[in-house]
Amino acid sequence: MSLFSRHVRLALLVPALAIVQMASAQTFRGGIAGTVQDSTGSLIANVKITLVGTDTGSSRQITSSSSGDYSLQDLPLGLYSVTVEAPGFQSTKIDGIAVRPGQIYSLNIKLAVSSRSEVVDVSAAAVTLDTVSSTNNSVVNDKAVANIPLNGRDFTQLVKIVPGYNGAGSLNGTRTNQNNYQIDGADNNDIWQNGAAANQGGVGSIAGVTLPIDAIDQFTVQSQGNAEVGRNGGGLISLAIKSGTNHLHGSAYYFNRNEFFAARSPFLLSTTRKTKLRNQQFGGSIGGPIIKDKLFFFTNYERQKYLIQNTGSATEPTTAYVNAATALLTANSVAVNPLSLSVLSLWPQGNKPSGPATAGNYFDPRPQSGYSDNAIGKIDWTISPKQSLSARAFIGTGRQFAAVGTNIFDYYQVAPDITQNFTATHNWAITDHFSNQLLAGVGVFNQTFNDENHSQNIPALGLNTGVTSPSLFGAPTINISGLDTVGQTQPLGRKDYTGHLTDTATYAFGKHVVRFGGEFRRNYMDLQYQRNVRGTFNFTGTAGPWASTTGVGTDVKALADYLAGYVASSSFTQGTLRRGIYNKAFDLFGQDQYQVFPTLTLNYGVRYTYNGPFTSDGVVSDFRPGAAGADAYGLVSGSSLSSIYPQNKTNVAPRFGFSYQAASKLVVRGTYGIYFDVPNFNGFFDNRPGNGGAAGVQANPTGATPVLNLSRASYQWLTGVNPFVGASIPAALGLSTISPNFRTAYVQNFNLNTQYQLSRNTIVQLSYVGSLGRRLFRLVDINQARPGAGTTTAALQPRRPYYTATNITNAKTIAAINQIESEGTSNYHSFQAMVRTSNFHGLTAQGSYTLGHALDVVSGTRGFAPQDSANPNAEYGNADFDVRHTFNGYIVYEAPQIGHSLPVLTKGWQGNAFVTAFTGTPFSVKLGSVDNSGTGEFQDRANQIGDPKAGLTRQLVTPSNGGTPYVQWLTGSSFSAATQGTFGTSRRNAYRGPAFATVDASLVKNTQLRAGVNFQLRAEMFNLFNRINLANPGTGTLSSSTFGRSTNTRNNGGAPGIGPGEPFNVQFAGKIIF
Repeated sequence: MSLFSRHVRLALLVPALAIVQMASAQTFRGGIAGTVQDSTGSLIANVKITLVGTDTGSSRQITSSSSGDYSLQDLPLGLYSVTVEAPGFQSTKIDGIAVRPGQIYSLNIKLAVSSRSEVVDVSAAAVTLDTVSSTNNSVVNDKAVANIPLNGRDFTQLVKIVPGYNGAGSLNGTRTNQNNYQIDGADNNDIWQNGAAANQGGVGSIAGVTLPIDAIDQFTVQSQGNAEVGRNGGGLISLAIKSGTNHLHGSAYYFNRNEFFAARSPFLLSTTRKTKLRNQQFGGSIGGPIIKDKLFFFTNYERQKYLIQNTGSATEPTTAYVNAATALLTANSVAVNPLSLSVLSLWPQGNKPSGPATAGNYFDPRPQSGYSDNAIGKIDWTISPKQSLSARAFIGTGRQFAAVGTNIFDYYQVAPDITQNFTATHNWAITDHFSNQLLAGVGVFNQTFNDENHSQNIPALGLNTGVTSPSLFGAPTINISGLDTVGQTQPLGRKDYTGHLTDTATYAFGKHVVRFGGEFRRNYMDLQYQRNVRGTFNFTGTAGPWASTTGVGTDVKALADYLAGYVASSSFTQGTLRRGIYNKAFDLFGQDQYQVFPTLTLNYGVRYTYNGPFTSDGVVSDFRPGAAGADAYGLVSGSSLSSIYPQNKTNVAPRFGFSYQAASKLVVRGTYGIYFDVPNFNGFFDNRPGNGGAAGVQANPTGATPVLNLSRASYQWLTGVNPFVGASIPAALGLSTISPNFRTAYVQNFNLNTQYQLSRNTIVQLSYVGSLGRRLFRLVDINQARPGAGTTTAALQPRRPYYTATNITNAKTIAAINQIESEGTSNYHSFQAMVRTSNFHGLTAQGSYTLGHALDVVSGTRGFAPQDSANPNAEYGNADFDVRHTFNGYIVYEAPQIGHSLPVLTKGWQGNAFVTAFTGTPFSVKLGSVDNSGTGEFQDRANQIGDPKAGLTRQLVTPSNGGTPYVQWLTGSSFSAATQGTFGTSRRNAYRGPAFATVDASLVKNTQLRAGVNFQLRAEMFNLFNRINLANPGTGTLSSSTFGRSTNTRNNGGAPGIGPGEPFNVQFAGKIIF
């Protein structure tokens, strides 16, 4: 299309025509490529082409090929001008070419014959059709990134803008952990769960560290690309960090919100005051030249601090409680246990220790809180016109505290977080037609969980569990029925390190642009999920002679059991669970972009993927009965285990796409490709679906010091005596294994879309987008008991398949065998519509709508188990992340000056909005902790016997007795348990939760302080219309009066008051921009 300004075109004064098209670069950088022609359309060879960076002054000069083609690849982001010169022709200069990540401008230029030396300036269009690429590539540019009101200033929310992304976290029907995250092209994945490392949630979903928004230049989501894209089947979610320029630029800012303007949560008790909420984010950025046109720097620092008031109370063993329990001991001639008195110091005495023995006697005023310090530094060096080097570092550290399962501050869950990401990139234009980009990156993610105070020397108190290492000190988990729990969080976490190396070469010749290269990743993880290494002790009030005493509460009886030392049940994990886990992977690819005709471009290529199996510096094992070296449980480990799962060396992924320009303003594009997945670690090393299987292949009972989950019941603990010495190994032990037929998961992605240019500033896109998941990872119990009436261990074991195995010595004592296998499938089909406008009378906006349906047999691996492992394909139904309707969009509007007077007041106004709306997510109705089928799996679903919505208004109910408000979403009387020994008939994910909608808006006033310096005042309003965004209802126990009730907002559990869709609040900010 014409790039000349309207008045020049109307005057017919410019004989040169520049045609701008968008092609796919598939990288965190971009490029410019095209042809040079004369006015008749004949190609011009050996034309001088000069590229100049508008902000950096960096320049590069090439000549077109003998066929008139040229290509400039892997350019740093920003604005450029291109000047084309040839003897006998009028020189043409095109300004304002915006190089975006993952895209190449195809700039086809026509030169007019002229004997005079003159240069004609033209400007690139604000929005252009993509006439060459077949890739789905969505860019959120710097203006949108800087101005969209983001709750918590969290960049991960930007992905919601993209067509095909829904509110449940799925991109085009893929699992929520099937995306590849990068920062400046470097790996930003936490391989533990295949999510973003930077901005990952800590305690809850509030980001543990926060990559500063003011450091982000561009945000890109690319799905269904060419062979250069790999690692995962969902999409590439990439950040490009700002760089320095020849002009000093930066910002200083302070954002603040509190509860003053916040709406009251609808689920607070009527007697409860509005919850205290404080969130502050402040920092600054600066970038500029070190050596003009050669060497530049950029840096940004930001700190976040927040606190959220707790609203719950707890019950602690006050003096009155202890006296009441002691009276029971005295009445039954039972002495107080000295060990119990010593360990009692682990509990606080309550806010009123001299008060009566009543529930809710303790409230800890210390809030949920957190902080993070985050810094970015970047250097860009133009070594020569043909070589450049860029280096960038991101370092974030943080710490979060929250009440998780207890209201005692010593046992708040604490999560320190260290996230680091480093990269260095070298670009070299070896010739005019051959270039290379080499990138090296390192990622560090260190996140652990523990009790806030885990320094207690428990052996010194007389409780001997065998723990002697100070690294494992801290309170064991002690549950006294009716009272608060101590030792809620035992040592958990991981430290993972990723090395990332990629090399990409580009060779342009004739009508072809060929890119080829490879990628290598190496991961190491220090795995520290050491559940129950301090032990768990339960006191229930049923062990002492006072168990049948009337007129005494269960809490007092349970405390009496505790004071007597009568342990109802206990457990302890013996053996070493800490492991070092290693993994390496590499990819090779080749891709050709072939312009068959001026209106038809083909993109085709192939990618080879190798994901190496895990290795460990500790014991890991597989269940392989009958194999050489198998032990009494059929487990193979050590030198007998050559590989934890088979090496898959045949992962070849073809990619094909086309782009056809059917008319001057209409383009039709399509693509098909296979994308292989990197498996995340947590499904293999911390998988606990609730059926008693081992948590992972490192937790099997094998080796010289096997990991054993010891248990002991009905005994009295004594000072200095280890209760687990001589404790019996459970009558049935669960195992974990990986299928011997395990293969690499992959997704087939395909789309067909059209783009139509409504105007110079506006484009509309309509798409059909689909995906098919194959060999997806899932978990099944290959030793599930046949359904039956008996649910005791003695009744279950004979019904298990391996009970009669003759090649396993201990076959009769093996319980669940949880196997990770690659037999899952999924499918997704959608209609997607998007409209985008840029700089239309001050308006930059995008809106997208998706109508989609995702179905699968399982939506994840960790913690996901079927109702019937003998028939896992019967789980086929709505995916956990299936959302039928999604609308997302943003608006950035810069208002013109109002009148001509008082510019300080009438100029610089801006309005912004971020809209998210989607229909409800699906859920199943299960029987909770009831093993109705007798399989030992505890995954049974209910039977539906009536309309669960009948008679419901689904309106907020405030109980007259002062209870917690709720919305009744389903009725429990519409469901029943199946006949004992059979499965429930309701389908997986047959029910839908509440819809979600929120409008976040901001009003901004920009005031010029002096030339080049502006002060910005912002008021950001989250959930502008204060819509109640309900969480899915609870469906734990059918007979419970709270069944089917929604008693919270969607994000209150993870990010109360800060998460998207929480009750209305206002954030104010002041910002100096220069």
